[in-house]
Amino acid sequence: MKSLKRFLPLLFIVVIFLLLSLTCTAYTALADSSIVVSVRDGRGPLGGAMVWVQSGGATYSDQTRSNGLANFTLPEGRYSFSASKEGYRQSSVMGTVGVDSMVNITLTNLYLISGTVIDASLGTPLKGASVTVLDKASQTVYTGSTNDNGVFSIPVPNGYYGVEARAGGYESSYMDNNGAGYHVLDNPLYVGYVPVAMSSGAGGLNGVSLSTDFPGKTVRVNESVSFDVRITNNGIVDRVYTLAVKESPPGWNVQLLSGSDVVNRVFVESKSSKSIQVRMTPLDAGSNVVTIMAGAANDTGQFELYVDSVKDTDYRIELIVPDDISLSAGESRNVEAVVMNNGTSKLSNVLLDIGQGDVLASLTASVSTRMVDVLDPGESARFVVQVYAKADAGNGADKLYMRAASSEAKSEQGYLTVSYATSNTWLGAGIGIALVAILAFGFIVWKYGRR
Repeated sequence: MKSLKRFLPLLFIVVIFLLLSLTCTAYTALADSSIVVSVRDGRGPLGGAMVWVQSGGATYSDQTRSNGLANFTLPEGRYSFSASKEGYRQSSVMGTVGVDSMVNITLTNLYLISGTVIDASLGTPLKGASVTVLDKASQTVYTGSTNDNGVFSIPVPNGYYGVEARAGGYESSYMDNNGAGYHVLDNPLYVGYVPVAMSSGAGGLNGVSLSTDFPGKTVRVNESVSFDVRITNNGIVDRVYTLAVKESPPGWNVQLLSGSDVVNRVFVESKSSKSIQVRMTPLDAGSNVVTIMAGAANDTGQFELYVDSVKDTDYRIELIVPDDISLSAGESRNVEAVVMNNGTSKLSNVLLDIGQGDVLASLTASVSTRMVDVLDPGESARFVVQVYAKADAGNGADKLYMRAASSEAKSEQGYLTVSYATSNTWLGAGIGIALVAILAFGFIVWKYGRR
């Protein structure tokens, strides 16, 4: 028993040592480790993004530098890292500190889709209207509301969208660009006016509406186009509506007609309609919108007409022939012809055409440049032609004919003059052959003629 008491202090020291060892081991297990968060968008590293993570009830944050990197030192474990930046959709990713040296977060660009919600009868903006923007592909919903001016602005990623507006006392209104969806692509998009009609009831004094069977047409530039527009009075009293062109492209002369008369008012009885013609002449190519309004006291309606104007196709191709050349018989040379697109439309399958009948018997010619698939307006293409004067061509001059052609047009026929002459080499060779023949004949006479 005394010996046991003698060993108690030693036992106490051993226990203390073991406890300290366990504590150090636990501390080592919970030691902090570093992790890097890389934030990018579709173009590369994204600086200025805020990155945060929660650990032990506290939130730690860092801002990415120009290389898109943020650094954290945390106890080992699994965490959710989040990143955000104005103009981007927030995103999160899981990472394990002590295992992962880096985690990557990609942020998606957001662009504002906006418009103005108005009372369909009065044309006045509606404050506080609820607006829902629906991604037609993913069915993702984005929401917002209108400000004092009836304007909404809702950030969304690239895609095709429909817009629905709701306001107290009004029926909901849905617009999606005639089923195609409003296309947001790397830029903000303003969809225009979103009219909402008052909820139907027993009938009121107001209710003008405008309509047409064919609200969109395609015409040539400087060609007049007309729309038959119906003005309907849905109210319970007769109305005289003032007619006006609310919006049109600059410089357009938009006329409101009844027959050949220009009109600015129309009388429409209750629950009936009157038609007018809207005539205009597009000045430039493009997609255009013309907005027509009809209004009386506290009763206004509007309607959009769509005009796609196109230019006539203009196919013109020009050939610039090479300069005249001179060749010796048996000589060949490369010359260059230039083909130009002088029209306003693209040319396809462009080539330099030299037909069999375009080359006289004393010459041969071949085009070594291949066909050009597409030649844009104002562009030119160069074609190399190898011209050869035959060895027996003699002396003279001939015309080598050619023309530029494409699938859409042909140029005027052009030519270059090729002069050719017997070369001194061939003349010397002929004289040499003649001398050899004379000497051979003299030798035969000398040797055999004496017998």
